Amino acid sequence: MASCPDFAFLKLPPAVQQEQLERFKGICALYGYEGFLRLQNAQVVVLGNGGVGSWIAESLCRTGVGAITLLDCDTIELSNSNRQLHTLSTTIGASKAQTLGARLCDINPYLKLKTLEVKLTRDNVAAYLAPALGTSEAELTALRATPLSVLPTPSSLAQRRLQAQYAGGAAPNSLPHNVYVAEAIDDLFAKASVVDLLHRAQVPLVTSGGAGGRIDPSRVRLGDVSTAKGDQLIKRLRTELRRNYGYPKGEESKHSGLFNICCSYSDEKPMRTNERTAQAPETWGLTGPQLPEFGAAVTVTATAGLLLASVIIRWIVGERV
Repeated sequence: MASCPDFAFLKLPPAVQQEQLERFKGICALYGYEGFLRLQNAQVVVLGNGGVGSWIAESLCRTGVGAITLLDCDTIELSNSNRQLHTLSTTIGASKAQTLGARLCDINPYLKLKTLEVKLTRDNVAAYLAPALGTSEAELTALRATPLSVLPTPSSLAQRRLQAQYAGGAAPNSLPHNVYVAEAIDDLFAKASVVDLLHRAQVPLVTSGGAGGRIDPSRVRLGDVSTAKGDQLIKRLRTELRRNYGYPKGEESKHSGLFNICCSYSDEKPMRTNERTAQAPETWGLTGPQLPEFGAAVTVTATAGLLLASVIIRWIVGERV
């Protein structure tokens, strides 16, 4: 079920083409017209539409990606105001996926948008991801058997899929060549299941680490899941992949232990709430709410989202990452 190799944008009515070229002329100037057409022809699935995922989705939309699928089961809460793009006083209680989707369509009315309000678990990822990826659950599940030893680096995989899509090169499998995934969910077991399945299916993938308790966006990095340091979520993901999915430790891998999975992470030491709140709110005559263990700042969550989006964008247009 491979994707069509031509540029669907060229089949749009001339008036729509002109409107889109005006809307994204800055993108055309930056990546060239071929790069813009590749962006318009790409599909990106964003799993998790919160503090990191909402910024990933908006970045992709504003860069001209033609089709975006949003997946999130949650509703917007007032306490999301500090970090999540779609949280406004008028959107409290609304669906994250639908609210974010409406915003994206307001940015680009010709965006091909899908929203899925489902909760991913360790056991249902193939069922929910298959339609988002344009394949069947059976075909996607079968790809779980792909040996880790044959999987390329993320950049090599992206290049191979571009060659298959636009130059008639050999594809790694029959999945659509123009689909990319940004994973930004918090549930560790669902996260590991998603990452393993997509990695073995050779779908270009980025995954997000933690952002809680950090205040310095300059400490957010991109790296491999196997080597990212200082991020507890990535550390737990790494352990889960090794323990239950057969991922290598160090010398066991021909790639010196690399998983070949791109992630964001912060090497800043996170500070717990009780380390930052020496004085109680009663000091000022306030009655404070129950605080989370870690706070979060938009300067950090958005930075992680923008970095991850930039990786996908560069893969789509053919730049090495």
